[in-house]
Amino acid sequence: MADTRERRELKFSSLDEVVAEVERLASADVHTTGNHSFPEIVRHLALTHDMVTGKVEGPSPPWYLKLIVGLFKSRILSDKPLSPGIKLPANAESFFWPSSEVSLDDAIVHLKESVANYMANGPLPKHPMFGTVSAEQNLSMNLRHAALHLSFVHAA
Repeated sequence: MADTRERRELKFSSLDEVVAEVERLASADVHTTGNHSFPEIVRHLALTHDMVTGKVEGPSPPWYLKLIVGLFKSRILSDKPLSPGIKLPANAESFFWPSSEVSLDDAIVHLKESVANYMANGPLPKHPMFGTVSAEQNLSMNLRHAALHLSFVHAA
C-alpha cells in the first residue's frame, strides 16, 4: 500500500485552476501516494461535480452518515483543508470510485464536461450529503475536495 502521508500542499481558487493543474500533471510523468491512480482521481472529481449538479444521482447516504456529517458540517464547510481517510459505505464507494478502468484522456474529458456543467447549471439547491449550502460553500468544498485528492498526485 502506498504511503498516504506524502502529499503536496494545494489550494485552488477556481475550478479552472483545478482543470489547469490536472492538465499540467497529465503532461508529466506522475506517481500517486494514495490508494487511487491519477485517472481514477480525475474521474472521482468529475463524478462529484456531476452529482452536485444533478447530472447523475448518487447513492443516498445512510442515516447514520448524515448524522455524523451534520455534527461536522461547519468544519467541512469551513475554509480549512479537507482531511483524507474518510471511509465511504460500499454503495458510495462503488459509485465514487468505480472499479472499471478509465484512461486519463477520458477522465480529463469527463472532468472538463463536469466543470462546464457545474459552471452553467450551478450546484443543486440542496446538497445530496450536506443539505442546504450556499453556492459559495459548495464551490469552496469542491475546490478543497480537488486539492485533497490531487495532493496525492506528484509529477516525477
